[in-house]
Amino acid sequence: MDISMGPFITCTLGITFLTVYLYIILYKLDHPYIYGAKVIFAGIAVIFLRMCIPVNFPFTYTIPSRKLLLPLASIVYVDIGKSGYMLSHILMLFWLVIAAVRLTKLYTRSAHLSRYLNVYTVSEEDQYKSLFAAVKKHSAKPMNIAVVPQNISPAISGILHPTIIFPKSYERFTAEEMDYICMHEINHYKNHDLWMKRLLEVLSCIHWWNPLVYLMKKEYALTLELASDYLLMQEHSNYSSTNYAGLILKIARSEITAPLNNSEGLTSFVRKKHSDLAMRLSFILKDSFKETKKGKTLSIHTILICVVMILSLFIVVDPDFKVSSIDEDGSFTMEINDTYFIHTTDGYEIYVEDIHVATIPELPDEFKNYNIYEEGEQIE
Repeated sequence: MDISMGPFITCTLGITFLTVYLYIILYKLDHPYIYGAKVIFAGIAVIFLRMCIPVNFPFTYTIPSRKLLLPLASIVYVDIGKSGYMLSHILMLFWLVIAAVRLTKLYTRSAHLSRYLNVYTVSEEDQYKSLFAAVKKHSAKPMNIAVVPQNISPAISGILHPTIIFPKSYERFTAEEMDYICMHEINHYKNHDLWMKRLLEVLSCIHWWNPLVYLMKKEYALTLELASDYLLMQEHSNYSSTNYAGLILKIARSEITAPLNNSEGLTSFVRKKHSDLAMRLSFILKDSFKETKKGKTLSIHTILICVVMILSLFIVVDPDFKVSSIDEDGSFTMEINDTYFIHTTDGYEIYVEDIHVATIPELPDEFKNYNIYEEGEQIE
C-alpha cells in the first residue's frame, strides 16, 4: 500500500461537508440540536483519524482523476535528483517531525497540569466539607477536589481520575450556584467529554497544518458547554434559567487571570469569549426552548455521518497515472475506454485519448461497440 493523495482529498471533502452541516445546526436553527452536533464532531474526528493513514486499502474503490489532480500530483510526486526520493517523502517527513514535537509538548503540558493540581488537592476536612457535599450530590464516583490560589473559572480535568477545580474565592458562590457548577462539570465527565476533548487535542497536534481541525476544536468547546447546559436544564429539580444565566455572567465578569484557563485536558465552566457567552445565554434564556425529539433527530445525524465516513473509507479520488495508449513510435492501442470514432464524408476519424491518430474509409465490425459520433455531434 503506497502513500496516496486520495485519502487527503476525500477526507477533506467529507470534513468540509460535515463542518458546513455542523454550522447550520449550531447557528442557523431556532433550536440548536446539541446531541446531534456532538455526534457530528465524533464523525469528523474519525475522518481525521482516517486521514492520518494516507494509503489506499485493498478494499478501497478509487475514482481516477486526470484533469483535476494530475497536475498537482506531478508536483508532489516529482523525483528529487537521483536520490530515489520524491517531494511527497519530504513533505511526509516534515509532517511527522512537527507532529511528534507537538505531541511531546502536549504530553508535557498535561503532566505539568496534573502535578500542579496534585499540589492543591484538598481533603475532606471541616474547611472543605461544603465542596465535598456538593460534588457527592451529583457523582457516586469519588472525585478529587483542587482549590487553586488563582481566580479561575471552575473546571474539571482528568479522564480516568477526575479532579474538580475551584478558585480560592469559591465561598462567594451560594449553595444553589455551587450545585449548578458541580452538576455542569460532572456532566462533562459522565458524558465522556474529556475523552473527546483529549482526542481533539491529539488530532490538532497531528494535523497541525490543517485549519479545519482548529475550527473543529474551537466549535467543539462551545458545543460541550451547550450540551452540559442542556442536561442541567432538563434534569435539575429546581432549575431557574435566570439564576443559572446570572451565575455564568457572575463568573465571566470576574477577573480570570490563571493560566489554567488555557490549559489542555480540562473544561472550564465559563470561557471568556463574548461569542460563546452570547450563544450560551441565548440558549439558556430562550423562552421558546422546547425539549427536542432526541431519538429521531439523532438517528438522522448518525445515518448521515455514517454515510460520509463509509465514503471516506471505501471511496477515494486519486490521480490517474495511466500510461498513454499512444507509444513514442506512433503506434497506439485502441482500448474501448479511450477510443472513439467520428463519421465524416471521408470515412471514420479515429481518436485515442482525444488525439486524432488516423482516418479509415470503413469501420470494421470489431469496432461497432465503440463510441461512434457523427460529424458535428458533441463528444461526451
